[in-house]
Amino acid sequence: MTSRARMMAAFRIETSDHFPMHVRGIHAWDQRWCESRHSSYRPIIEAVREYGDYEVSFSLGGGRFLTDASLETESEREETGDWVIDRTTIRTPAGPLTAVRKNSTCGLPGLEVEYIVKTLADLEKALSVPYEPVRPDLNGFFELNERIGANGIVMCSIPTPIYQLARLTGSDRLAIWSITDRERITEMVEVFLQRTLDMLDYAIEGGVGPIFASSGEEFMTPPLAGPKDFREFVVRPGIAIRKRLQKAGMLRHIHCNGPLNDILEDFVELGANCLHPVEGPPLGDVPFEDAKRRIGDHVCLEGNIQIGDLYHDQTDVLAQKVRQTIEVGAPGGGFILCPTASPHTEELTALTVKNYLAMIETALEMR
Repeated sequence: MTSRARMMAAFRIETSDHFPMHVRGIHAWDQRWCESRHSSYRPIIEAVREYGDYEVSFSLGGGRFLTDASLETESEREETGDWVIDRTTIRTPAGPLTAVRKNSTCGLPGLEVEYIVKTLADLEKALSVPYEPVRPDLNGFFELNERIGANGIVMCSIPTPIYQLARLTGSDRLAIWSITDRERITEMVEVFLQRTLDMLDYAIEGGVGPIFASSGEEFMTPPLAGPKDFREFVVRPGIAIRKRLQKAGMLRHIHCNGPLNDILEDFVELGANCLHPVEGPPLGDVPFEDAKRRIGDHVCLEGNIQIGDLYHDQTDVLAQKVRQTIEVGAPGGGFILCPTASPHTEELTALTVKNYLAMIETALEMR
């Protein structure tokens, strides 16, 4: 059975020769990416090439506002030792919007210093940006699909309305406005929903598929927001996306970190065919066996090896966690072994490399 057939069977909760293993964040299929990594990544890359099942994303783009409209933009850069500070100003018809981001020169993750929308007046400026339907070149999807071939699947990433809004406001401000200015949040979600549906229709009509992926639902999950907020700002618009996908015979992958206990069944209503990463305590609140019992008949569970454990656990402890996850997830199908996140450091320690290889070796032993 090929990796692609195995992954598709997992998404459809069908039987296969064995469960798939996707090592998230290791782009072993991309030679340029591989060559850009520190040498400590090499053993993991080689193991993934030999034993992994690829799960690759293709983005439709669309930028901050999901529009192809041309906007006047000014950029400034300041170098301050370990950080480069980038200031971007976008000239909208209703006035300027400015964002500031710090990017590390030492291989650390970057961070937003100022989000582009800081006030309700800024929301009006965002709404004033002209809308031109996003029409990306879809040839990249078909080229990538051919390149991956039988070694895995290529998923087309579509924007989640609440994620698009969070990109503008930041998670803290969005959480506050979901209490103080719900009507404005609803208005922006609807704007982005219609733009998302347009992009989705364009991709489907262009022959893209059969798997579409979304992320960012976590910006409206506990503790940032409650179940009522999730259902209003994620599930309600998400049902429209689900209907478009199901009508076209497409499948849906959703990535959503965090505590999902109070909203787990909502992912069935969203039409998720696969949910990643389904985190247990302490970072999440849904034990893997509980998730399997509650939604495993409807949703493929992809996970749930914590990235922090791969970095810091003793190897025998890590291997035991992998065994437990497989013992729970594999029976009955609908399971993909996968870390909860990508490796996030420029160089990997010897322990981290050893743990990644132990995860792969344990999976091979239990197939």
